[in-house]
Amino acid sequence: MKKSTRNSMIAISLSLLIILIVLFATDFSKSISYLSAAHPGWIFLIFCLTFGTWLFEAITLKVFSAMRNLSISFSFLLKITVIGAFFNGITPFSSGGQPAQIVFMQRRGISIGESTAMLVSRFLIYQTVITLLGGVAVFKAYPLVSQKISNLAVLSIFGFALNSGVLVGLVLFSLSPKLTDKLIHFVISFLYKIRIVKEKESSTEKAMRELRFFHSSMKELVRRPFALTTASLSTLAQLICMISIPYFVALSIGTTVNYLEISAVQLILFLVVSLIPTPGASGVSEGGYVLFFKSFFGAGIGAALLIWRFFSYYANIIFGALLSAHEIGFKSRSRS
Repeated sequence: MKKSTRNSMIAISLSLLIILIVLFATDFSKSISYLSAAHPGWIFLIFCLTFGTWLFEAITLKVFSAMRNLSISFSFLLKITVIGAFFNGITPFSSGGQPAQIVFMQRRGISIGESTAMLVSRFLIYQTVITLLGGVAVFKAYPLVSQKISNLAVLSIFGFALNSGVLVGLVLFSLSPKLTDKLIHFVISFLYKIRIVKEKESSTEKAMRELRFFHSSMKELVRRPFALTTASLSTLAQLICMISIPYFVALSIGTTVNYLEISAVQLILFLVVSLIPTPGASGVSEGGYVLFFKSFFGAGIGAALLIWRFFSYYANIIFGALLSAHEIGFKSRSRS
């Protein structure tokens, strides 16, 4: 818990520092003017979009819990979703969300195997949808981004390649386990030689075990077309909520923008910051937002950054921390 607190403080401090730098590097008085004039109706709608990202992810988890005949309340799955967003926001590469969710579900009597199967199924659907949506975004927004920030536009290709590479690897394992086995041994041997991986054999065994788990989950999903379709649609709705936030941020401060363009650029930014190891991609998310959206917001970029970052990041931290504390307290009360 101390490590989580330290990570969250580092991430929040770095994020706030970059926001302050942006506010003072631009016209601070104009940023304050834009913020004070922000329309409360649009601000509330932005919060609804943030809540929508949690809601639709919880629906996806509910689909997979029902598929496995697990009796888990939707309210608990919604809570677990926000808790996962919190731990993703304070850990490098957003790696802490799923382990934390498994721990909290285990505390409620849900076995590690069942909770892992649910989360793996959700990951597979998410990775598929984000890859397909990312391909559309890169095609739509790359010319625009390359004009505005030509030096960094190529990062969108790397971000898309990283996300699609994960999906391709999982499909490859399903089609050719032997080839995948050789690739895993090659990659881990290389990482071992450059001292990124410390224990070669155990890392190889762990990778193979996790891939077998992914494979079994993929086979089960294919056998359940209704669950597959429902989960895909709810995940698509979740991502649409996420990438729509900048558009309504623009409306809140009285800026007219094209919905498809700004949403596609937001998705490209998301793909780019997925490469960043800092907790919550802090620092880079804020800097990237300014670079990618300055042409949309002009003098209002400081205010837009503050509103966007609050609802896309700080809301996860605030509500996730509160719900984590509540869940820990719930378990403590149930024991007494």
